Amino acid sequence: MVAFLRTVKPVKNKTPKAVFRKKLRPGHPAGKVADTSPANKIAYGEYLVQVGHCMECHTPMVKGKPDLKNRLGAGGRSFRGRWGESIAANITQDKKTGIGGWTDAQIKSAIRKGIRHDGTGLHPPMCFRCYGKMTDSDLNAVIAYLRTVKAVGNKLR
Repeated sequence: MVAFLRTVKPVKNKTPKAVFRKKLRPGHPAGKVADTSPANKIAYGEYLVQVGHCMECHTPMVKGKPDLKNRLGAGGRSFRGRWGESIAANITQDKKTGIGGWTDAQIKSAIRKGIRHDGTGLHPPMCFRCYGKMTDSDLNAVIAYLRTVKAVGNKLR
């Protein structure tokens, strides 16, 4: 296949600029957030969380949509795959069921290595292998933003 593809002549093709039309959080369409400077750590962290679709998985569903208004980041959503069943963790600042009592290092370990604060492993679809290559500054921005997410309890986690 590679040998064949190397014989194919290149084609010039103009592609339109990508447009992200879906609102991931009320009042924050990704198009506006994308202009956020990395110097604004919390806003940039929110942008990264939106680009990574973190809250879509870590927010419970209500009537077929994530309840971003009332339960943002509260976890509890179920994912089934060849690994079995995974329940999205609560990533709010709730100290009992969320990450409110976790250190920054523990949050980094969960995101980068798939290891929870108690040493247990995370399962797909959490893509810690993908996030493992995040820069320290980007990961610190994500954590700074997560520290601002309102604590919401969750009985499942």
